[in-house]
Amino acid sequence: MDIEKRKFIRHPLQYPLKTKVIDPEGQDTIVHSNSDNIGEGGLLFSSSKAIPLDSEVHMALKVEGREFSLDGIVVRCENSEDGSYNIAISFNKHDEALKARMMEQVVQIEQFKDRLEKRYNVNCDFAWVAKEWIKRYARFFTKWYGS
Repeated sequence: MDIEKRKFIRHPLQYPLKTKVIDPEGQDTIVHSNSDNIGEGGLLFSSSKAIPLDSEVHMALKVEGREFSLDGIVVRCENSEDGSYNIAISFNKHDEALKARMMEQVVQIEQFKDRLEKRYNVNCDFAWVAKEWIKRYARFFTKWYGS
């Protein structure tokens, strides 16, 4: 039986991802893909190209119409059965982990907005829904992730 070694919970969120692999010699590579999962400590995505371990990357991730910029380090690059590569990125700064938490909150708020709109058959303003979600659920989110 495999023992889970992860320190952070991963969420299966698939969003458009543009990854710039930083080359010390200035030959940066751009990889377009979708995220497979995201957590406070990093993210996983599939790529048609291998990315060397310890490569620095800058990512632009579009989540529910909002773009987040993240920096990290490639910590795993494994062949997949379909010929692609599973690339694991570790966020290398505390600020990146905070951005990951914010991305998750945006997803939670969008899901809450969808539920409200379906339940009451209305269109809701995201800003109003965000305030309502924070009022109702933020304390639970804080318990899960701390400060």
